[in-house]
Amino acid sequence: MSKRPSAPVSYAASLAVEAPAAAPVPEPAGQGPERAQGQVRGRRPLENAADPSVLYLHPTGKKSLRLYAVERGVKVHDLLLEAVEAWAADKGLAGPWRVPSAGPPRRHRG
Repeated sequence: MSKRPSAPVSYAASLAVEAPAAAPVPEPAGQGPERAQGQVRGRRPLENAADPSVLYLHPTGKKSLRLYAVERGVKVHDLLLEAVEAWAADKGLAGPWRVPSAGPPRRHRG
């Protein structure tokens, strides 16, 4: 096996950054064919209304939770929210905990 050449100490000599020439400002992304090619899609309405939270689970427990969700035809996200709602109700904490979806629920593919 041949040895890889070492990386240069600095890339400064080979980098040239140029200011973009009056780039067009993208309009809000549409849902249909009227969306221009190359236009960046915006965040989904649910993401704008919700405050994301991170939950670190042990891989074995997460696998059990996924299997449980698949067996019942539900999402892991919904099971976790149900658990938070039950815990909050037990502790007397007021919600709401779920952010309502902007559109109709997706139909199950299958």
